[in-house]
Amino acid sequence: MKYQLQPSLAILDENGFTTLAGWAIVYNTDAITKEYLGATYQFLPVGVGLPALAYLDAPKEVDDDHAIVRQNDKWTYPTDYRGKKIYSIETGVESTVTTIGNIPDGFTLLKPNSEFDSWNGKKWVLDKEKQHQYEIAIAQSQLTQLLNDINEEIGNLQDAVDAEIATEQQTELLKKLKGYRFKLNQIDVDKAPNIGWPIKPE
Repeated sequence: MKYQLQPSLAILDENGFTTLAGWAIVYNTDAITKEYLGATYQFLPVGVGLPALAYLDAPKEVDDDHAIVRQNDKWTYPTDYRGKKIYSIETGVESTVTTIGNIPDGFTLLKPNSEFDSWNGKKWVLDKEKQHQYEIAIAQSQLTQLLNDINEEIGNLQDAVDAEIATEQQTELLKKLKGYRFKLNQIDVDKAPNIGWPIKPE
């Protein structure tokens, strides 16, 4: 033929060397992970083989949950959760998948509903005891702060009374604040969050 309307195609022998120079579609992979990177046209002179990490056989299409990886001279299609959030079944702490393959042991794609959830082997369930202990700790912290504040205020007023420089109003307030402190000391933080906090007298 006077004109060649199509590019010449390379022909390779059984050893992978070009016997007829021409173009070939090659499928390239990453040097480290062997993940498929994309297809390119490559001109192959006579006597040479394919470039490193390139193959003539095409991989198949996959969905977003799988990757294309070359292993043992064939294409494989492992699960691929890269970029997705996973959660430690021990702590519920969130992290992001960065490698191809199954979700690491000890993690799940299911997000906890609260910081008090525990993993039961299949799903997250509310750990009422963990929640209650947290509420107790919050109540204890609040009670400690209130007692510290009121002890300081009572101490100042008591000094004034002892020095006989307190006004009648300050003396009366001191009595009320001592009553308030007494009520604080009767609080059972184990009943959190159902605690009736006394109102501080003004």
